[in-house]
Parts: sequence; C-alpha cells; structure tokens
Amino acid sequence: MRWTVTCWLLGSVWLSGCKDHASSPAEIADRGWHAHDLVITAGESAKSCTEAAVVMQSVFVAHKADFAAAFELDRDKARLQEATDFLEAHQDRYGDLETRMEALADRCANDTAVQAVFHQMATP
Repeated sequence: MRWTVTCWLLGSVWLSGCKDHASSPAEIADRGWHAHDLVITAGESAKSCTEAAVVMQSVFVAHKADFAAAFELDRDKARLQEATDFLEAHQDRYGDLETRMEALADRCANDTAVQAVFHQMATP
C-alpha cells in the first residue's frame, strides 16, 4: 500500500512540474479562441435562447481565465504580435467562428442574457 501511495505522490509531483511553465502568446490566443468556440457551440446546440444563455454562461465561467488571459495580450504589443502571427497562420482552426457568433447573436438578438454573455466574452 505504501509503495502505491509513494508512486502516486511522486507521479503527481512530476506531472505538476510539467505544467509549471509560462504559456506563450500563441498558446494563450489558441486557448482564448477555443474558449470562444466552446461558448458558441454550447449556444448553438441549445433549443431556445433562454437555454442558450444558461449553457453559454456556464461554459464562459468554466473558461473565464482563458478569456481574461487572451484579453491581457492586448496590453503588450510584442506578445500581441506573436499571438496575431499564430492566429493568422492557423486561421483555418476558427475561420467560421465569427460567422457562427453573428448567427447566434442574430438568432438571440432579443435575449438580454445571451447578449450579456457576448459582452462578457468581449470584456472578461
């Protein structure tokens, strides 16, 4: 039993050390766009705008740190340029995201809760 616990603890410490690196601007931008995609996908799959607002808010809260980190890139021109270069090189990943966001915003234009989530995404 002690051997199992010791191995588990050592493995946990080793794995946590692997995650302890500063994210590059490209990684931050990618996570930010992925978070946008998750929120929009949640809203698109909802049967009503009321349901969309609830699921979108839930996904936004779960990924708020990714939105905030991406938003912070705007404060540093060099990091923002690196993120922009990455996004331009990989625009095929999220190429339709803006179109999907607009379609969802139009579909739920009169739902203030959905519009509030869009606002939160823009200003985390």
